[in-house]
Amino acid sequence: MNAEPARTEPARAEPAQPELVRRIADLLREVVGEDRAWSDAIRRETRLDGELLLESHELAAWSLALRRDHGDHLDLVEHVAGLDIDQIIALTVGDVADLVAAGRDGNAGRNGNAGPSEATTPPRERS
Repeated sequence: MNAEPARTEPARAEPAQPELVRRIADLLREVVGEDRAWSDAIRRETRLDGELLLESHELAAWSLALRRDHGDHLDLVEHVAGLDIDQIIALTVGDVADLVAAGRDGNAGRNGNAGPSEATTPPRERS
């Protein structure tokens, strides 16, 4: 049995559609409390760190909002934790949209997590 190496990026056939990028940008706008003009300037290639200057608490709040709207399988904080510093600096809104799309399309891994871990240990039962 071949063990596949852990991925730091979701498997994807093609980039997320512009409508999805727009929806997650609007969700980010709501989380950080900016106006519509702020989110209208966000594009697929907009970097979270270098251009939006997202703080860690904003990223965590956005992650919770994404999980609420797109399912518990989506954990942006876990995904970012699995990236190296250069990948974090380069992370774009489009990358987040691709992560959402991969989870929605079932391309995120065996257990539905879009993060770097593919562990399949079932939860422990209560005694």
